[in-house]
Amino acid sequence: MPRVNRNFVLLLLLVGSCAFLLFQLHYYRKYVSKQTGFHILNPAGHVTSSDVQWQLLKKFLSLAQHFRLPLFLADIRALTLLSQDALQQHNQMPHDPQCIFLCTGQPVTSFALYANLWKYDPGFLLAAQQRGFELLELQGEDPRLASLDTLSGREIPLHFLFRLHGYTIHVVLLYERSGNYLWHGAVRLKANMDQKFAPFQLLDYGQHAGAYDRLELILTVVDGLDVQLPQNISNFLMQHQHARFLECRHQDARRFLQLYPDDSSAAAHDFRRKAKLLLSVAAQTLAVLHVPFWISSGTCLGWFRQCNIISYSQDVDIGIFISDFRPDIVAAFRDAGLSLKHKFGKVSSVPHSGSFSGDVLFKGL
Repeated sequence: MPRVNRNFVLLLLLVGSCAFLLFQLHYYRKYVSKQTGFHILNPAGHVTSSDVQWQLLKKFLSLAQHFRLPLFLADIRALTLLSQDALQQHNQMPHDPQCIFLCTGQPVTSFALYANLWKYDPGFLLAAQQRGFELLELQGEDPRLASLDTLSGREIPLHFLFRLHGYTIHVVLLYERSGNYLWHGAVRLKANMDQKFAPFQLLDYGQHAGAYDRLELILTVVDGLDVQLPQNISNFLMQHQHARFLECRHQDARRFLQLYPDDSSAAAHDFRRKAKLLLSVAAQTLAVLHVPFWISSGTCLGWFRQCNIISYSQDVDIGIFISDFRPDIVAAFRDAGLSLKHKFGKVSSVPHSGSFSGDVLFKGL
């Protein structure tokens, strides 16, 4: 029986082992890594959803920082955990020591992007795809041009959805609008788009258009990652509850103004300027008191009918619910420079009825 060469056998085993390892690597990259699953081990040797989500966020935020994206955390669940009251309760609960706030147990994490501070860079989107992220970009018409017939129809990016390992990172773009507020568009999928790309019903933003006051941001460390946050988290969360935005019907307004041209005199222009300033003062005053309001009567008619203030109305009309009425509203308006001129109606004499009929008229500016 011929003697077997030991070196040849060892070489054969080495080649076979290398081929097997290469096959495993190929199989993992081509099939396993593209499936929803957990492929990262924590120090205890167990895999959790928090491990996967944290690694995903780390990869994405590192990429965003490399391309200098002005992102901030806008995820409602994460921000709620970061709010002071919830933080005290959360500290009493057992949690993953690595990912306490960003890993909310949901398959979506939301960030917002200041669109005016970022020049659209396809290089960032390409780099994300090269790192394994699948991308869905949603665009829509630019509402800032809707009042101009010759420029309407231009589309702008509204939402980016990045998917990896069954998790989705949602980036909503915030645009500055005249009036010094931030606006985002609704999520509207076109017919050729993947309707199951993400759990759209779980998105914090996009069920409808939204509007927010300008934000002050702070850079901090959350779960070991550098993240920008709204400086006043509670205020941002409160705004989110009432952020639904209704766009003015510019086409109907143009048709109305063709029949009934708007007053373009200096006096009319001055009144509209003062009326908008008055609305701004009222909004800021009631926001401090946490009292929601709406525009009503002639002010609402002007917005609905002609997308503007009716110049001959000579006043500004707002309304609040009786359940939100507080005696210190009068004092707050007085401190803002709006003195009480008339008070019509009275609180009901029926005990505990909580009803009120009438109007309060303030004068200022």
